[in-house]
Amino acid sequence: MPLRLLVLFVLAIAPASFAVEPTPGILAVASYQGADRTERLIGAAKKEGELMLYSSLTQDDQLKLVADFKRRYGVTVKFWRGSQAHILQRVLSETRGGRFEFDVLETNAPQIEVLAREKLLQKMNSPFTEQELLPEVMPAHGEWAPDRLNLLVYAYNTHLVKPADVPKSWQDLLDPKWKRRIGMESTNVEWFAALVESMGEKPGLDLFRRLGDNGVAVRTGHNHSAVLVAAGEIPLMLGIYSHDAERMKAKAAPVNWFVLPPAVVLPSAVAVSRRAPHPGAAALFYDYMLTDGQRFYTEVHRVPANKNYDTAVRRLVRDRQALKVVNAQEAIDDYDKWLELYKRIIVDRSQH
Repeated sequence: MPLRLLVLFVLAIAPASFAVEPTPGILAVASYQGADRTERLIGAAKKEGELMLYSSLTQDDQLKLVADFKRRYGVTVKFWRGSQAHILQRVLSETRGGRFEFDVLETNAPQIEVLAREKLLQKMNSPFTEQELLPEVMPAHGEWAPDRLNLLVYAYNTHLVKPADVPKSWQDLLDPKWKRRIGMESTNVEWFAALVESMGEKPGLDLFRRLGDNGVAVRTGHNHSAVLVAAGEIPLMLGIYSHDAERMKAKAAPVNWFVLPPAVVLPSAVAVSRRAPHPGAAALFYDYMLTDGQRFYTEVHRVPANKNYDTAVRRLVRDRQALKVVNAQEAIDDYDKWLELYKRIIVDRSQH
């Protein structure tokens, strides 16, 4: 079910039907403070022995992540993988049925924010949120925290695009030489909205209309889109994740990437259920995702949200480059508007 329909589904139901009170167990671990916090969480987690994670990370990354966590703490992580929309749908369906099966969520921030608004997530008071690279991304309610930053980049096949031809501006993309040679990802609504708003709505929409007039190949799946660039099917793909492009480069694929200002960042976040069946393990995993889990992200070419790592986003911030971070709250409120515009201007006119 698309995010738009899920949000409408949520809004159609009385808020009281979803709001839940936190269990004593989750309130206890959420309030842990002091030098012995981690030690106490490890002790509680080991007694519980396991936790349930719902995440949109790729299957391969999840397997590596849970193996790393178990190696460190001896606690098993069971996980269910789905897209951000499927995670949202599953949590809402379970909650409506009075079932509280997940301990921790990890997916894109706008979908996490939908669940925070329904009073399903617990503020964890973790001291590690102070290490956020982009503290302005933290929601005021504190019921989720960014753990990775999805940098949307523009990838090209190095056999098909010469270095001198790499676009230097958005206007360069309107050159006739790019006609029917550009692709976009079908679900990048937040990316589209961020760019149009930064350009000014009228000129921004005009630019995308002109791109659409030139013929855009629309594909679904960020990793799939990167594969198509490497295969030479699409010479230039706008709006894939930097980690997918970097993985291709690491395999010596003919792929490179660049950004045009403003660089767009879509945060993903980690959050804990108010009814977590394994509160100690959930709290420990939450802290892990903001600390050692950040190091893990660098090993799989992802961009950690922690400011202590040298990443493409950190370099953009350091060099004061134009950066547009997707605001989770605004993305939900305005999603319907931007989805309809993106579909009409780009997706529905896709060149196959």
